[in-house]
Amino acid sequence: MRELLTIQVGQCGNNLASTFWEGAMLEHQIQPDGLLIDPLEPVGNQSVYFQEASNGRHVPRSVLVDLEPTILDKIRKGNIGGLFKPENIVSGIDGASNNWAKGHYQEGAEIVDSVMEAIRKQNELSDETNVFKMVHSLGGGTGSGLGSLICDKLRDEYDKISIFNHAVLPEFTNGVIDGYNGGLAIRHLLDASDQVLLIQNVALCEVCIYQLHLPKPTFTDLNKVITDSLCFTSAWRFPSSGVDENKITDMMHPFKCSSLSYIKNDVVFNLTCQTELLPKSIAVSTGKIPEMVNSEIQIISDFQNKSNQTALLQCAKNITQLLEKGRSLFSNLFRRRAFLQIFQNEGMEELEFQESLDKLQEQIQIYEQL
Repeated sequence: MRELLTIQVGQCGNNLASTFWEGAMLEHQIQPDGLLIDPLEPVGNQSVYFQEASNGRHVPRSVLVDLEPTILDKIRKGNIGGLFKPENIVSGIDGASNNWAKGHYQEGAEIVDSVMEAIRKQNELSDETNVFKMVHSLGGGTGSGLGSLICDKLRDEYDKISIFNHAVLPEFTNGVIDGYNGGLAIRHLLDASDQVLLIQNVALCEVCIYQLHLPKPTFTDLNKVITDSLCFTSAWRFPSSGVDENKITDMMHPFKCSSLSYIKNDVVFNLTCQTELLPKSIAVSTGKIPEMVNSEIQIISDFQNKSNQTALLQCAKNITQLLEKGRSLFSNLFRRRAFLQIFQNEGMEELEFQESLDKLQEQIQIYEQL
């Protein structure tokens, strides 16, 4: 049995995951109270993402984490807030002040044991957890700092379980410390994770504006685009889809980083999924994209909304453009020793900046050699 535990960290991670859970409930026909709409005809294998309680309610396999309580309080009061176990919601008080070091060494370090205890208890309730799926941003202090700390802890404690990171990249504009936050976090994710999916805000906006024809996309629109890409488990949840789940797993593992972009359905090929068997689900297939990109992909198409857009998990050379942009900003800031003091005041050493730069350069060289 395939089971995933989702760990949603920070404001961005929790907002994204909340949108994802609403979609997963729709796919499996689970009501806001956690009960199936039709218990006699369940849709798919909901146990991948949900644990069924003794009263028949389906509880998300998830741990919710933030260093300040606002977003978590909002989720508790929301439409599906009652589904989450209170002991799986871990909150700090003061936040991370957009500072990786504060999220990693100070405020985050104070609650990480509670986070790991919640993960440990949730894992013990599972028959077999196959994947830890982390959802977070690399721009803010919580998603980057605490997110990378949790990732390190997971690798130390669970060396047999795969760790997938769905991480939203900062914009890397000149003069802001997001360049530090992103670069410092990526170093830890590359060391600890099996797969890092980098999601770029600029690309998401372009998808919404030029392909989905939404001239002024909202955060809800962007979150929907991202959460469509989180459903790489359709082959596990809907075995009749005609998709070889081993191909998906084999495809993803060789690459430590991948980027998310979107293309037209007819640019690649017609999906081979038996979509009539998945009337309420997101169908998945795998294949090759055009030779000029030379990369294997995972296709995710939203058939419920009759969309022509297809998500592409792209393990290709053009990810170097994202990594190089972040490395360049990081290097420019570090060369001038800009803003170092606010990180060092939180217990960070200057050597860590150089190690992160070296790690980024190493990853860029790997992709340039493909």
